[in-house]
Amino acid sequence: MGGRKWTCQSNRLRNQGTGVRTRNARKKDGEPRLTSRQVVLIAVLFLIFMGSGIGYVWSNFEGTQIGYDLSRLQKRERELNELHRKLKLELAFLTSPQYLETTARDAGLHPAEPEQVILVR
Repeated sequence: MGGRKWTCQSNRLRNQGTGVRTRNARKKDGEPRLTSRQVVLIAVLFLIFMGSGIGYVWSNFEGTQIGYDLSRLQKRERELNELHRKLKLELAFLTSPQYLETTARDAGLHPAEPEQVILVR
């Protein structure tokens, strides 16, 4: 017993010399415990992290989809511009006087005689 008393006094003296009071707040037989406030904080941080991750992935997915849509629409625009150009050429050809005269003769039409012309005023 004398030895134990001397050890306790030695520890007490050492602590008194530094002015630091040592006290272990953890339970020595188990894991450290989290307070409910810490659990809520961890849960909120986890939800924020997961939400930002999902938002990042979603925005990249949408950007990729928009890129595909843009490429498809540009291809369609080129096709429509080419069709428009061809139709303008066809319209110019079909309304040309030479084509109309040839087509009318092939259909059996001939120029009107002067006595067949009626002037409307």
